Amino acid sequence: MRISKVDNSPTFKRKPVGREMKVYTESLNQGLELLGKKVELILHNSSAPAVKSENTGIGSLFSTTTAKKLFPFLKQHSISSIQQEPNNLRQVIDDSPYVSESNARNVFMIPLEKLASKEYGNILSAKTLQEIVEHNPDKENVNYPYVRRSYEKALREAFKYSKNNEAIQADFAKFKLEQGAKYEQGAIFRVLNKIRGNDNALVWENVSGNLGADELVALKKSAKWEDWDGIDKNLFAPKNAKQAKEAQARIDELKSTYADEIDYYLFQQMILDKEVKAANKLSKETGIRVIGDSPVAAPASEEWAHQNLFLKGLAIGCPPDYFSKTGQRWNFMYFNPEKIFNKDGSLGEAGKVLQKRYEDYFAACPGGVRIDHVIGLIDPFLYTISSKEMTPSNSGRIYSQFTGKFKKRNDDEYASILTKIIIPAAEKHGLDKSAIICEDLGDKNLPTERVMKKLGLSGISVTQFDHRGAKAKPENVIMLGSHDNPSFIEFVEDLFKDKKSKRFMNKTRLLAQDTAPKGTSKADLKNYLKELRSDKLKFIAASFAELFTSPAKRVQIFFADFWGTGKTYNKPGTLTGNWATRVGEEFESDYYKAASDGRAPNFPKTVASALRQRGLDKGNEGLMKDLDDSAKIIDEA
Repeated sequence: MRISKVDNSPTFKRKPVGREMKVYTESLNQGLELLGKKVELILHNSSAPAVKSENTGIGSLFSTTTAKKLFPFLKQHSISSIQQEPNNLRQVIDDSPYVSESNARNVFMIPLEKLASKEYGNILSAKTLQEIVEHNPDKENVNYPYVRRSYEKALREAFKYSKNNEAIQADFAKFKLEQGAKYEQGAIFRVLNKIRGNDNALVWENVSGNLGADELVALKKSAKWEDWDGIDKNLFAPKNAKQAKEAQARIDELKSTYADEIDYYLFQQMILDKEVKAANKLSKETGIRVIGDSPVAAPASEEWAHQNLFLKGLAIGCPPDYFSKTGQRWNFMYFNPEKIFNKDGSLGEAGKVLQKRYEDYFAACPGGVRIDHVIGLIDPFLYTISSKEMTPSNSGRIYSQFTGKFKKRNDDEYASILTKIIIPAAEKHGLDKSAIICEDLGDKNLPTERVMKKLGLSGISVTQFDHRGAKAKPENVIMLGSHDNPSFIEFVEDLFKDKKSKRFMNKTRLLAQDTAPKGTSKADLKNYLKELRSDKLKFIAASFAELFTSPAKRVQIFFADFWGTGKTYNKPGTLTGNWATRVGEEFESDYYKAASDGRAPNFPKTVASALRQRGLDKGNEGLMKDLDDSAKIIDEA
């Protein structure tokens, strides 16, 4: 029996309504307060739901569906934050949000339905919006080639008609004056990509859907700025005075010849700037904070514009680990350590670039920022780009394994990027280090472990990786899995294939010990363990409860597990078929159906289980009754 096709579980009839819903939410809030927990949802913009009339093929946390339907729904379930993906401008032929073109924002986050409303003076016609919605070839997933084409069409139209809107033009003039310089390099980089045929709307329309992984790698390599000829390659990093003069003349030429194209680029960023401010206002009103995500990779335009600040011939990657037996060659450039900090400890040119990058992240994300692959900021693994495979002689950790001038002497030096750049960036925007989530998974690195402990930073405990909930640190974020894991349903299916395996026996034994009510007798514990080993749904329920019985104060649930979809979102090391799964239009009834089927968390039941395991049910009988009654409403046939 596959979990996703359960036929003997309760059938969802209704959700809590009226007074029931009030009791449902209040009891959840009270239970979570007793447990000292906050619950957060991991949901990428592209995966956000949309009502039928606004489903343009990709989601946005700026959409009217999010504001009017998703946020109220999440509030009912005591969700305090949404962690999104990196929201930088996507590269022209890469669907991954973790490999960006520039620090400008992702234009697919623009809610087209708002452009077709009075809010923006109807600069996008209702007809164009309707056509995009009607012709969307996949209502449940993101079809990136279609999205690239349709958004290019819609945003071009909106830009054209915005020129006749006095209010928008006044806002645009102000935006260019105040922020135009910030986006200039990225705009020129996009223009050069267009000139050289690397523009997503002109060339890459059907690329990602039609090419295999090897072909994509070759194509991405051919599109890199390193292969450009003439002054364009070194436009913002001239090597001498003569080249600097030539570069300035070329910049002036591009800004003049392609003034309208640059304005188009800035226009999109103005819209996104408005939407970020509106989203932050909504976040403050609802209490649902937005958490950002910062990739380890520098944006392509940053590598191009600041190429003199990066190490030559080396790239950051990952040694062999759970995800790859041969390691991962990410091909991301790494800043020269000597240019991150000056000899006196002050910020160098590269350090100032990093400082600006993180200040922008924290400014846009009042809920804080997740640091992707924090090891890359403490002791990154580098390899020689020219090598065909990683070996001890051509790869290693730059600060602990490399010999010579880069070797670090103590933990203060290992922690310097965090203590001198990232934590101060958070503090500048009224946040402390508790607002920083450090993704510290993968290959174990002693300097990283020491720095994390010394600074008291939040790491991540993933139970799919056999991180025992009872052993999670209080400052950690605990989860079943994230975007780099199979959905939890898929994980359980795989785990239950071999019930005699050491992993299955150990995991179920520990899960029973850690989630059984306080004071459970040995006989009852034995029976409980037997149930967990024979019933996948009870194993799933106990696994959700483990998140809440653990010492970790923050619980995160990936959207595929929240809705019990049973679909993998991203397979690390692969280039196609990822980042496309979306939450359905009927997300509310989808959740209740999945929860009643046992595929998704029944939150009142989960919180009640955790309270009983901690012995907190004693003296809180009224609360326990409310939680149990709410759980029954979801479970009832």
